[in-house]
Parts: sequence; structure tokens; C-alpha cells
Amino acid sequence: MKITNEKYKNLKLAIEEERAENFIIDFILSSVLGLIVSFLTFQNLVFAFFVYTILRFLYYFCFELLLGRTPGKYQTQTKVVRMNNKKPTITQLIIRNSSRFVSIFSGVSDHERAIHDNLSGTFVIKDKTLKKIDFKRPITILFNFSLVGFSIYIIGTQPELNTFDIILVITLSLIFISSLYLLFKNGKL
Repeated sequence: MKITNEKYKNLKLAIEEERAENFIIDFILSSVLGLIVSFLTFQNLVFAFFVYTILRFLYYFCFELLLGRTPGKYQTQTKVVRMNNKKPTITQLIIRNSSRFVSIFSGVSDHERAIHDNLSGTFVIKDKTLKKIDFKRPITILFNFSLVGFSIYIIGTQPELNTFDIILVITLSLIFISSLYLLFKNGKL
């Protein structure tokens, strides 16, 4: 998907880097939410996957319905609109967010829009008048504490740790410590 703003001149489409940043932030937040609830309601793998998928859908759908943008879009000052620059309809949001999961390569398109945008008739546009909220630091902290929680879970639930478990816990611990060091060093914590 190469965004040139030539095809849709009346809209200021978000550039690829902004779309990628939206994806990373929203993927982490929706996945952590989905994994936590899946873990708490675990009955079997199929049910857990169903709960995870539904929660990720609801994350995108509710944010875009109620606010016009997800936390990732707050970071990049972008929002979801229709061709006339108005909020998308409920039907458009259902199509957009359902097709997001069907379309594995949602960033692949030759029409300056992702597949889920094409199917739903929506656009992600840049609007510098929108309030910007920095989600990078909280997401980094959330991700790091998730690593710690996962490490504690592995250690606490295994009566005997095998070599792979030990390597995994050490790797996760090193990632956590190095991330905290970088945050402290850069004065962002």
C-alpha cells in the first residue's frame, strides 16, 4: 500500500508509517486484553481463540464507533471516516472490523487503502487538529509487565522447569531489564 494522496485528493490519507504505528499499538492493546480475558475464561483452546477474536473485534469496533479512532490513532492524530469525511456507519464499522481479521495482509493494496478500508468504504485520514495522546510509553510499560507476568506464570505453574522454560524466562527477563534501562536512560519513565 503506497499512499500518494493522488487518488483521493479531498482526503488527507494517513501515511504508511502512521498506519503501521496504529497497527502496533492497537495490536498490542487488543491482544493483551484478548489474552487476559481468554486466560481467565479458559475452557478449551477453541473457546479461548473465539473469546480472543471477539474481544479484539470489540476493541476496534467500540473505539471507532464511540470515538472515531483507536488508541493507536490518538498517537498519530488519525481517524476513520467515510468518503464525505463523516463518521462511518455501524454497518461500515462491522464490515471494516470483521474483514480486518479475514484479511491477513490488510496492508496490501494498490488503491492507497488497506483491504478492510476498501471493503467497508472507509478511510484513515490525518487530522492535526485532533488531540494527540502519547501511547508509546504506556504500551512499552504494559508490554514489559506482561513479560514479567508471563515469566512468573511459567515459574509458578511448572513443578520442574525444562531447559526451554529456563531460556525463555531468562530471555524475557533480559528484555524487561533492558527496556526499563532504556526508558530510564532516555528519561521516559
